[in-house]
Amino acid sequence: MKRAFLFAAALIVAAACTPPPAPKPAPQPVKSTTGDMRYLVDPRTGYDKTLPPALDRRFTEAWQLIVAGDFAGGRRRLEEIRAKEPNFTPVRLAEAAIDLLEGRVAEARAAAERILTRNPYFAVEVFDAELLFTEKKTRRAYEAYRQLAANPNTPPTAKERVAQLGRELFDQLFAAAQAAPNDEAIRLLREALAISPEAQGAALLLAQKLIATHQYEEARKILNSRGTDFTRPDVQEAYAEIEIGEGFYQPAIDRYERLARETKNPKYAARLEEIKEQFAHANMPPQYRRAIENPAITRADLAILMYWDVMSIRFAQNLGVPTIATDIGEIPGRDEVIRAIALGIYTVDPVTRRVAPHGPVTNGSLARIAARVLMLRGAACAKQAGSDPTELGRAQKILAACRIDDPSVGSPDLPASGRDAERVMDGVDRVLK
Repeated sequence: MKRAFLFAAALIVAAACTPPPAPKPAPQPVKSTTGDMRYLVDPRTGYDKTLPPALDRRFTEAWQLIVAGDFAGGRRRLEEIRAKEPNFTPVRLAEAAIDLLEGRVAEARAAAERILTRNPYFAVEVFDAELLFTEKKTRRAYEAYRQLAANPNTPPTAKERVAQLGRELFDQLFAAAQAAPNDEAIRLLREALAISPEAQGAALLLAQKLIATHQYEEARKILNSRGTDFTRPDVQEAYAEIEIGEGFYQPAIDRYERLARETKNPKYAARLEEIKEQFAHANMPPQYRRAIENPAITRADLAILMYWDVMSIRFAQNLGVPTIATDIGEIPGRDEVIRAIALGIYTVDPVTRRVAPHGPVTNGSLARIAARVLMLRGAACAKQAGSDPTELGRAQKILAACRIDDPSVGSPDLPASGRDAERVMDGVDRVLK
């Protein structure tokens, strides 16, 4: 008897020392590959009707089961509520949430559309926004969540989604803009900057696209208004291109000289030379500008372009007395034609005494005249060119030897434009310098 008493006492003491059972963990929001409960709200939120207290408690139990991942238990309780309140819309929305979490996105979408059409309210709007996110409709999801985030009663998770979707949408727009034509890229970049105004890369690319479409004032505003890092070489390059577009060559030349000196990047040195040439052309006399814009130049036009583009012609010394030509009265380019005659570039017909200043210049004749200039002005590469039985063939070999683009290739009989002639004579000038 005594032994039994002692055994019972030991059991009592052991029980007293045993810690109480740990409490059950609180339900954690379910996350699946097609939805996240953390971003959904109680389906009753914002609905204009309420359930009787007993059913309302039953709905709370159902939603807690769904949050915990017990979809079967949640559905059973929802069915009990539906049997007594068949028109209570939050029941259908809760079932749509289960559909979404179980991967039946199409069924969830169909249910959401029916509710949005018949009786839209806050909880279904949140569900629709999350469903759009699941469907990877980034732009629509972003706009939907932005509207929700403006509501003072919106949960903090809505703002999380706005930030997440904003980053995704910005990245999509920025990537698309880099491959799009200029006008489309400008539209995309404006949308991207509306999402992330502080994005300097997008702002710079927008400025560059605006420069490419000659919208210089707008490009300058973009660079000035977005906290631009003015020490960046690509920013200084953009400002220089704006200045060039607005006709302010000297500030642009100064910027490119600093860039070429400080970065040692050869692209800046090459662009600097181009700008200097443009600057020189911008200060040319009216007859030069008319000649360069002529789509079908004359021999007088070509004489003007040669004089102003080729330093060896403009500053040639010890010229002989030019042969008199009877058809060069008071014409535009008269002095330049006379110089071309004096240098032997143009010849006067011995019978008619004409030099034909108004005669057309074809791509073939442009090539022949360029080759003649190289020969007459002593270009070493011209002397090394091979022979050919035809004048055009010899000219083509000379241009090839001197690495000058040949305008006659493929179209020797087509009219030469002022731009064509400028390009060829710039090449001749580089060889002769």
